[in-house]
Amino acid sequence: MAKVRTEYPQTLTMNLFAPGMTMMHRAGLGGLACSLRAIERDVQKKKLPEDRRPGGKWANGEPPWIISENAITLDFGEAENAASWLKALFEYSFGLSSDAEGKLIHLPGQYGKLVPSHPVRAYLQQGITLTFLQHGQTRKLAKNETVLTFNPEEDSGKALQYQFKACTEYKHQQGWKDITDSKGRIELKPVEIAGPLSPGAVVRHNAFSTPTKLFDLPAQILPLYFAVVGCLPLSLNRGSGVLLIPDVTDLIMFPSIRAAMTPRTTRECQITVASDAALQTQLRLRATEEINKRDLPACHVVTFQPTPWASQQKSRVDTITVEPGSDEVLSQFSVAMKELSPRIATREIEESSGRGKQRVVTKRSESFWVDSIVRPLVATNLARGRPWYHNFVELMTKIDPVSKRPLRDKLFFEKKGLKAMVENVPWSDTGESTIVNAVHESIGRRYGLISKENKGNSTAMKNRWKGEYDRWRLAFAGAKTSEQFRRSLCDLFSRAGVNSILQENWPNILPMLSDNRWQQTRDLALLGLASYSGKGAKEIEEAIVTDADSEAEE
Repeated sequence: MAKVRTEYPQTLTMNLFAPGMTMMHRAGLGGLACSLRAIERDVQKKKLPEDRRPGGKWANGEPPWIISENAITLDFGEAENAASWLKALFEYSFGLSSDAEGKLIHLPGQYGKLVPSHPVRAYLQQGITLTFLQHGQTRKLAKNETVLTFNPEEDSGKALQYQFKACTEYKHQQGWKDITDSKGRIELKPVEIAGPLSPGAVVRHNAFSTPTKLFDLPAQILPLYFAVVGCLPLSLNRGSGVLLIPDVTDLIMFPSIRAAMTPRTTRECQITVASDAALQTQLRLRATEEINKRDLPACHVVTFQPTPWASQQKSRVDTITVEPGSDEVLSQFSVAMKELSPRIATREIEESSGRGKQRVVTKRSESFWVDSIVRPLVATNLARGRPWYHNFVELMTKIDPVSKRPLRDKLFFEKKGLKAMVENVPWSDTGESTIVNAVHESIGRRYGLISKENKGNSTAMKNRWKGEYDRWRLAFAGAKTSEQFRRSLCDLFSRAGVNSILQENWPNILPMLSDNRWQQTRDLALLGLASYSGKGAKEIEEAIVTDADSEAEE
């Protein structure tokens, strides 16, 4: 019997909605479209010579690929040309920068027409190494970090430091070898899906390595290599990362979308939680004139953190899918980004040199990013379709895992932002605003009464103001039942005396005190307490900050 001759393809077609194409695959196929468009731009600008182009010299000046709304077809000419064709594609798409400051991972498909600054790309590289390229064998980084200073676009008068490890090699650069055979043809056998292609795709247990490995054909493996281009990896901090996977539905439109997703300033690189990253990205997309609001993609966001059972790697610990932002949601979040945005703080550091009489003490200023503790709550609630203040009680009761201090102490630095949120974000129910405003007026009246009773004794007055704040904070946050909370809230209203808000809007408050809404009302009451900015608010803030500083010194 004659041996059947194997036919190797001269073209490779990848369909966006073919069987087996997950959201990660589709994002990767979108990333491939972005890289191909970047090549077209550089060829048009005569920045890419023929010997470095996929396919060499292009016939009639047309690229050897076709990008349609739902598919990409690569034309190798001859089956044996696939390896050299893909090698040129990978060398262009997965490069290294030639910056004088230090080499970084360079992905032209992510940037669009404008390459971000070196500090921004350093942040982006950190996100990649916390998600796609976690393991040391998947990239070669410098042993020591490089520390540089830059003047941020947001405040050019302050100098900020950023750190990175120069990169000299990473797995994706040689990926073309995995999907071609020794004769340069597209491999016909399934190829293993490794973690650098799809973070989290790992062998579940060494005892079951064979049955738990994942495999795909080259038509699916190639998009996975470009997932690092189509997705947006960001760092939460130096040990945790977030991977934003856009839902790609149109390969022609996606290159414009992906370019707008990329942060352009270091402030845009500051994120607090996964939903914050997704909504910030959708805000950037909404502000782009080229993109129709109807084209905003949904985003599946994965959080990677070390776990007690696998501290050497970052495992998937949380996922959230953020639907295409509605105008209402994005408008509310835009207020949060404006009023509760990352800010640059500055502190004085004393440094000494020499000993004894030769000892010299010098002072220098150090600036650094400080982010909001309220915005992550707002982002998570909006992403899940809940009121932005939902579970505000947690900010008043939880402990900061880093400083071991109550989170509520930081709320005083965000009082202005909270007040702006209360005033500028539309309420869905008049009862919500009534509760907050009634608490504002009642607290103001209580502080005013204390001020009269302690006239001439500022120390006693400040101490009583702080005691009054703590009293209602504990009463509201400590309520475990609707009855306990109603008693505490009515106690505040009765002690405050005449309250014009209550007189005018009492019918709006009654439904908020029902058994099925008391927890929502508790959040609103605590929000009112935290956002109060009238008489006594500044003094309470100073007292709490002083107490915190004293405990830190001890």
